Amino acid sequence: MPQPIAISIGDVNGIGPEVILKAFDRSELFDVVLPIVHGPLSAMRWYAERLGLRSVELRAVRDISEAGTGVLNVLDSGEDFDAAAIGTPSATSGRIAIAAVEAAFATVMRNEAVALVTAPLSKEAIGMAGSPFHGHTDMLAALSGQPDDVIMLLTGSNLRVGLVTVHVPLAAVAAGVTQAAVEKAIRLGHRALRQDFGLADPRIAVLALNPHAGDGGYIGDEERRHIIPAVRAAQSEGLRVDGPFAADGFFSAHNKQLYDLVLAMYHDQGLIPFKIQAMARGVNVSSGLPLVRTSPDHGTAYAIASHGLASAESMKEAVLLARSIARNRTAHTA
Repeated sequence: MPQPIAISIGDVNGIGPEVILKAFDRSELFDVVLPIVHGPLSAMRWYAERLGLRSVELRAVRDISEAGTGVLNVLDSGEDFDAAAIGTPSATSGRIAIAAVEAAFATVMRNEAVALVTAPLSKEAIGMAGSPFHGHTDMLAALSGQPDDVIMLLTGSNLRVGLVTVHVPLAAVAAGVTQAAVEKAIRLGHRALRQDFGLADPRIAVLALNPHAGDGGYIGDEERRHIIPAVRAAQSEGLRVDGPFAADGFFSAHNKQLYDLVLAMYHDQGLIPFKIQAMARGVNVSSGLPLVRTSPDHGTAYAIASHGLASAESMKEAVLLARSIARNRTAHTA
């Protein structure tokens, strides 16, 4: 039986509505999920007409009980959609994106959907709308009341990457790589692999911060002072953790196959090799929340919004993974 999945529309000036529509265009996804899109129905209709995706039936619903199978159900938020603003961030598009996330979050927390899938939003746009958050992960963590228990994981192409520091300036990364932060990321990653991905005895690789893993302290001492003690602490708890590994040589096929998760110290250290290998099919997972949340691993792509060029592959994978994680969590707690 198809499982209800709440989907937030993302930034209506970007490719969010497009990838949602394309993901369900003549799609077998309808066989396994009951999609409920949260956001302006006017935006979904405009993009469907603009892109010629008339085979996707849009059904306006007032609540989840009206949702039907084989159609793209839209819980209309009623906001005004201005097609002339497509391609640029705005306070309006930021406000719409925030409201959609909050509404979809509430749907899942009421147990009316088994998972949340978020289409991409813009950090600039939500900032223009007055949000203090840097993206979905910290927004959902705050809504859940669990700001310290969430880890951002990227998964795809037989590779999973987790992050110790996420959306912080590069100049602030070293200060954020503490023994406590690395230990917490290892534990959260281990828990995610068990409850979300169904791995009984996962293996985790931890990357170094500095070139050559610090060369014994000659190229930085964060490894000696923070990362190595964190790895040893996790090992003493019985976790299968190795490292720190020099990041430049780690992402070979051989190393990738040895571990279930690679823990990177900062955003680009992990995401550049991940996105090269995931080939536009990567998925972002916020693990540790009291609900399942996934997202396509790309941004709003304002430059191509409404031109019909956006790929929906990552959105499809995000929907399928959300359903899979929801099932794994149920099995894990049974």
